[in-house]
Amino acid sequence: MTERAARGEPFLSGMFTRGEVVYADPEDGAASHRERVAIFTGEVLPQYAGDLDDRRVRELLDELAGEMGRALQQEEIHIAYGDQTWTLTAELQPDR
Repeated sequence: MTERAARGEPFLSGMFTRGEVVYADPEDGAASHRERVAIFTGEVLPQYAGDLDDRRVRELLDELAGEMGRALQQEEIHIAYGDQTWTLTAELQPDR
């Protein structure tokens, strides 16, 4: 997003939180699967991106999710915006 801002293009502002998801394996009875996650929480700031419509925000979230997916080597990225949720898979991630 900083590159977009430097070019004078619309961007999203927010915060990344890194973490790890632990999956319990019912056959082992123990938490045996882990994977890295990143959570982006943000907003469309009126002073920088107030003219963005929902379609454009979703496009920017897809772009950001693609970057996150590549960095974390994830096959799927789950996105929530407003009352909508969708999954971006590796083959659908922009520039993959």
